[in-house]
Amino acid sequence: MSSKRSSGRSNERSSGSRSNESEDFSLRLRELLSNNKKKKRNAAKLLDETCNHIKKLNGEVDDLSNRISELLNSSDTESSNINANILRQFLQQ
Repeated sequence: MSSKRSSGRSNERSSGSRSNESEDFSLRLRELLSNNKKKKRNAAKLLDETCNHIKKLNGEVDDLSNRISELLNSSDTESSNINANILRQFLQQ
């Protein structure tokens, strides 16, 4: 039971860090867009950062999709109930 609590805390932390990471990324994009000097270089840098961020998000989506599939494919009834609860909590975030 305590492992379930600690995993919940780590999920909260990772969710918070993702939020902070998105805010940081957004601030960097705004900074690049507001800079009128050297527009071409800034546009290329902005495009590179955006593509890298999208690739990272795609990887996170793939990881979460795999985890959800594993949870849904669990054959043990007790763990299926626990997994269903975890999935519900995850989807409510």
